[in-house]
Amino acid sequence: MENIQNLPKHQQQQLEQHLVNSQVKDSLSMYMNLVERCFDTCVYNFRTKSLDKYESKCLENCSTRYIKTANRVGLRFQEHQALQMKRAQEMSLGAGSSSAAAAFGK
Repeated sequence: MENIQNLPKHQQQQLEQHLVNSQVKDSLSMYMNLVERCFDTCVYNFRTKSLDKYESKCLENCSTRYIKTANRVGLRFQEHQALQMKRAQEMSLGAGSSSAAAAFGK
């Protein structure tokens, strides 16, 4: 992300807009998946205009579980990304020191 500062101002704005659009798209996709999954799981009766007590409770529980799961997966993904970045930095530092040692004949 440090390289973003090196981009021209208009490219920075384009990148930021692309990131915002991606976040909106991901949020809408998650919402649509939640609606589809919970509706398919919980709603059975189409004889009335409103949901019955069981359907309402089922939808509430389903959506809560879905959101908690999505948040947990997101956190685990962030942790995994951080670990991968740390490993990559350690490997690049290790490679740099071994090449420097080879250059000095050690």
